[in-house]
Amino acid sequence: MNKRLLITLGIALFLIGGTLAAIRFAQGYRLDFKKKKVTSTGLLVANSYPKGASVYINDNLTTATDDTLNLPPGEYQVKIIKDGYLSWEKTLKLEKEVVTQANARLFPAVPDLKGLTYSGALNLTPSPDGQKIAFSVASASGRLKNGLWVLNMNSSAFASEYELLQISQNSSIFDFTDAKLCWSPDGRQILAKNEADAVLLDNNRLNKATDFKDVTAQLPLILTEWEEELELKRQRQWKKLPEAMQKIASDSAKLVYFSPDEEKVLYTAINPATIPEELVPSLPGSNTQTEEREIKANRVYVYDLKEDKNFFIIDAKPASRPASPNRGEQAGTAKEEEVLEKRMEAIQNQYSPLKIQGIQWFPTSNHLIYTNSDKVIIMEYDGTNRTTVYAGPFEDSFAYPWPDASKMLILTNLNPDTKLPSNLYAVELK
Repeated sequence: MNKRLLITLGIALFLIGGTLAAIRFAQGYRLDFKKKKVTSTGLLVANSYPKGASVYINDNLTTATDDTLNLPPGEYQVKIIKDGYLSWEKTLKLEKEVVTQANARLFPAVPDLKGLTYSGALNLTPSPDGQKIAFSVASASGRLKNGLWVLNMNSSAFASEYELLQISQNSSIFDFTDAKLCWSPDGRQILAKNEADAVLLDNNRLNKATDFKDVTAQLPLILTEWEEELELKRQRQWKKLPEAMQKIASDSAKLVYFSPDEEKVLYTAINPATIPEELVPSLPGSNTQTEEREIKANRVYVYDLKEDKNFFIIDAKPASRPASPNRGEQAGTAKEEEVLEKRMEAIQNQYSPLKIQGIQWFPTSNHLIYTNSDKVIIMEYDGTNRTTVYAGPFEDSFAYPWPDASKMLILTNLNPDTKLPSNLYAVELK
């Protein structure tokens, strides 16, 4: 065998060996010099937002985010800390050759508050996509400023992060002070109904009273069209669920809300049920927190479609109002106006559980917002890391996230000694 061939074979073997070594290294294998053997480790990827936080493993300062650690398989208490922010802590189970994620969303320890309205805000009503909030104003110093307004939280006007737009004024034709509000499923229109009339408004401009589109006579038909549109969306979403979960969501649950990325489901159990094991193939590095597959009535859960995990979150609050449409209810059993208002309310409740339960999705799809007494708590979707991001007065249990998760809206009066109306404030979460 000639010398050139030997050199070529040597280089090839070196490259192959180096490649295999690199693969094994990436899988977490490390050379233990003391025991003189190669051992398999687990990989812990520690990330944080914002970056630059300290990572403690079993109370020992180990590294800073963002970093990957090789640790022997087992359970570890992982804590991520950054000055000025509330800490993140979780018990994680590492397995050999498996990457486990510690993704910490850190919230300010002392958040800033910024007033967004100054003349009061009534009947706060979120849009289907969570980008806007419709509300009524009845206490403005200038009469023409009373009426219906929309807060656009995703505005680019004049490089502003939000925009307040009046879309109609109170008048002798229609008073919005106590009107029932409901967004269309496409988010382009707002239906407003008072005791006598109903109007359909464009949410992107000022609608003059003389140009109102009175839809009182067409209201039952409009609501039916919207209900059918939402039902089609619901069916499309439910097809993503394993068949067994579709049955549970249909027969044993209510208040079913998909996360913004539609990979998780928030629901309230109304009947006991058992979620079968291995509805989908297990994923390496999946969530190792304790789950609950024997679901119990009157508990709120989150089901993860990708990982086939079901987590208990909180005990359900007693429902204070109908949560499902009442299309079958006839005027003979209730006043026709009440039936229509219930249908409007049921449609609006399909966009957000804000008015019917104290828990809702955060825009990250990995967190939930929970209002409890005078606190607003943000927790991870598996119920861990319950962080109080606001403690103080706020009204109507109203706490609503900014679309980019940078802020949270609350309704409050920070000077209760005055008789001024409550206003919208933004609580900074960055």
